[in-house]
Amino acid sequence: MRKIYLLALVAAGTAATPVVAQSSDGRTYDGRAYDRFDRDSRGNPASQVSGLRVEPRIGYERVISELNVDTATDSANVRVGKSGVTYGGEVGYDAQVNVSAVLGVYAGLEGSSAKECENDIVSVGDRTCIAANRNIAVGARGGYLLSPTTLLYVKGGFSSGRLRLSNRNATVEENNVAGSDSLSGFHAGAGIQTAFSSRFYGKLEYVYTDYNGYEANDGTTKTSLDFSRHQAIAGFGVRF
Repeated sequence: MRKIYLLALVAAGTAATPVVAQSSDGRTYDGRAYDRFDRDSRGNPASQVSGLRVEPRIGYERVISELNVDTATDSANVRVGKSGVTYGGEVGYDAQVNVSAVLGVYAGLEGSSAKECENDIVSVGDRTCIAANRNIAVGARGGYLLSPTTLLYVKGGFSSGRLRLSNRNATVEENNVAGSDSLSGFHAGAGIQTAFSSRFYGKLEYVYTDYNGYEANDGTTKTSLDFSRHQAIAGFGVRF
């Protein structure tokens, strides 16, 4: 009887061991062990994409200006593109809403090196330049988790871009003018993001932005000037 009692105590202790381990260190035994810090609040494997994030960004962009002139009998279109480097940063917050979906919001600020200059536009000796200045973006994104560390996402929202126009002439002082104007519009894009650790991540994304341009109509001629940009961006961020 005493032997049976001792065997029962040993068996009970052995059966209780995994339960104690699970409650003390948060591990689960479903083919892969996850620490309690590697799981979300629902008990799913943590995606490492939730929380506040800050990232610097840099990439290639092409700014396109399109001039359209329409009359009762004719029309003309001139499309000019200029390439440059875009640089800046983004702040955002993401939340994992279920085992495979992530939603987030963000705000970003960026500059551009894209600039187009032409000579003798206004008068002989003039040099006229138009440059893409700062751009502000605010929006939301939604993504699908390809793995606990890799997110495929789409994004979109509001954009506010600033253009700077300058005209210079070495001999005609009154032709030396400069100014800037802000244009509102929208942006849309898609990208892929992967976590290097619980805090650091990298991503690649494409973003298209369309701005509301200028339009004039004198009753016989309708003229419009529109701007857009295409960006391929790399970002490296930290999550808090």
